[in-house]
Amino acid sequence: MKTEKILKVMKFFSWLAFIGLLIKSGTILVTYLISIGNAEASKNIFEGINLLEYRNYSFIQYSFIITYKILLFTIEAYIAFLVIKLLQKLDVKQPFNASVHLLMKQISYGIFYLWIIALIHNAHVQFLAKRYNFEMELFSSDFIFLSGIIFIFAQIVKRGIDIQSENELTI
Repeated sequence: MKTEKILKVMKFFSWLAFIGLLIKSGTILVTYLISIGNAEASKNIFEGINLLEYRNYSFIQYSFIITYKILLFTIEAYIAFLVIKLLQKLDVKQPFNASVHLLMKQISYGIFYLWIIALIHNAHVQFLAKRYNFEMELFSSDFIFLSGIIFIFAQIVKRGIDIQSENELTI
């Protein structure tokens, strides 16, 4: 009973994260579209992110950086959506099932893609910041560790499925 309550609370927070990340990526996209005609909009893309230096240097470079940010937050939203689906499919009485395994693998891959985009973003921003003495804001690149842990848990669930089906065959 306690586990089910915790899962409901986690589902609620997953929905909050999903909606918040969609709003964040949508806000960045809208602000970018506004900044095409008004350079001042690039001073505060979202929550104080100031990319005016990058925009003044090169609109193409500025567009790449915005694209990275939108991709990162969209992938994070997708991962939150997968967590919501996982929590919906999770049966406390029968936790080892194929859909849980598949969703855990998808979450792991999503986090891996997030890590790759974060690395590309960080390398690009660091290159420009060092070369032109710009301010830089980097994304955390600790995602690979989290991706690995979730992938390991997915393999444990897969093994649980195998054991569960072996037990059903012997009965």
